[in-house]
Amino acid sequence: MKSKFQKKRMMQQTELANVPNFLKLLEVKAQQLSRQHRRIANFLLHNHLEAAFLNASELAERAGVSSATVVRFATAMGFSGFPALQKELQQIAQGSIGKHEFLAVEASDKDDTLSATIRQSMKALKTFSEELDNENFLKAANTLYRARKIVTVGHKASFGVAVHASYVLGKVHKDVRYIQGTDEFDAFSAINDLSEEDAALIFTVIHYPRSTLKLIRLLARKGVKIIVVSDYRTFDEISLAEVSLLTPLLFQGFLDIMSPMLALTDALAYEIYKLDEPVARKRLKEFNEFNEQDGAFLQICRFAE
Repeated sequence: MKSKFQKKRMMQQTELANVPNFLKLLEVKAQQLSRQHRRIANFLLHNHLEAAFLNASELAERAGVSSATVVRFATAMGFSGFPALQKELQQIAQGSIGKHEFLAVEASDKDDTLSATIRQSMKALKTFSEELDNENFLKAANTLYRARKIVTVGHKASFGVAVHASYVLGKVHKDVRYIQGTDEFDAFSAINDLSEEDAALIFTVIHYPRSTLKLIRLLARKGVKIIVVSDYRTFDEISLAEVSLLTPLLFQGFLDIMSPMLALTDALAYEIYKLDEPVARKRLKEFNEFNEQDGAFLQICRFAE
């Protein structure tokens, strides 16, 4: 009689065996592809059901590449052209509705959990370093720097990153706060006075929580400058963003590897610091003094002096 663990293992093996050959090929070849082709491959791995019903231009927009790149990708993957690739995706979709919508990376039996997770984070950061969009990064940093107020938004997997962003940006900007939603006790005071002078840094990944999308629409109606950090441009509200920044999202089992998004957040804070270093250093000195007076830290670190 098989144990619960053996039965679970057999189920996992069956699920992996049922993954379509084309998706297996994408997963294997992804790291060998060019930067632009890898972006398409990653998009298809995580969004193949949606991609089955997109034309070449729509797929290009969602993946953040050109239409010509999509056509070249189809040829590079062995198809006669984009229509043949689309047909393959539609055949996969017909047999996949209701099943897993993305492939999670499972650690092998030889890997200990910590090493495997660190390795996956390193892989995600390497991918991010090869796909940098410095033009949009600098535009986002300048928008935040010029803003009268900054609000950060993130739910579910992105919640921790949004709170971290509020903390680090608050060290170099005088008015930063995290907002949870319109049903919070302080929602009115947090949102009502926002205007076109202000900016929102919004994080959202994979299934795109409705709470986040609702806030994007609300803030856009108030004229707030929207900066979205996401894994893909696959939701309608992305069109409301003044700037959108893409960070790769990898998985370790059921976990979302968020290290690229955290790295981007820290980089934005440091870029704001560099845009007006005297003012930022004054702000950091005030941060130090506030915490010293409060006795907030066991050890004092005057990094701004």
